[in-house]
Amino acid sequence: MNTARHTILNTIRRSLAREKLDEVTHQQLLDRIAHPQTHTKPIFKETLVDKFLLQLEKAVGTIHQLTNIAEIPSAVTRFLQQNQFFNQVVMDSHLQSLNWPTDLEIAYRQALPDDKVSVTGAFAGVAETGSLVLLSSTESPTTLNFLPEAHIVILFTKDIVAHIEDVWPRLREMPTPRTVNFITGPSRTADIEQTLQLGAHGPKKLHVILVSETERS
Repeated sequence: MNTARHTILNTIRRSLAREKLDEVTHQQLLDRIAHPQTHTKPIFKETLVDKFLLQLEKAVGTIHQLTNIAEIPSAVTRFLQQNQFFNQVVMDSHLQSLNWPTDLEIAYRQALPDDKVSVTGAFAGVAETGSLVLLSSTESPTTLNFLPEAHIVILFTKDIVAHIEDVWPRLREMPTPRTVNFITGPSRTADIEQTLQLGAHGPKKLHVILVSETERS
């Protein structure tokens, strides 16, 4: 533990009049972390996929469904053409192994203010809210989620969970990421005359490519 953190935590302990924890209390805390209790969660009659699609559409996100991972490059190209973007994207390098067309200019790096379209993978989708869960890493910098005008997200149906609370147990099974972003639709604000404006603080377009194939390439 570094000195600054040690000093801060010791100050907190003194203010709480708490010394070193006894073994019973320490074990109770470990058990609570390992088996957290959850509050009552709403139920819905739709399947996870149908509920996610419904909520995503409510959030003004668009969707394209595929049954094969190999179709992802053509789905991305189609989106670029339909929305009149140049054939240039900045991309999560986890997706580098896909068979991308040779005429598509791809940069695997952090997003810059001039980038128009980014493509990333998703850790999970939340059916209850239509949200996407994105994790930052060296391969997928957080800037990809917020700087470009359009954000394309690759999500697998097997990664859709019912509720936000269902995301945390999955995260505990892996090394802790630096940042966890929950994104629900494109960026928006109604601060100006109560009129909805898209792209106020991030992408104007959020497009999800939903892949039902269970195995990634």
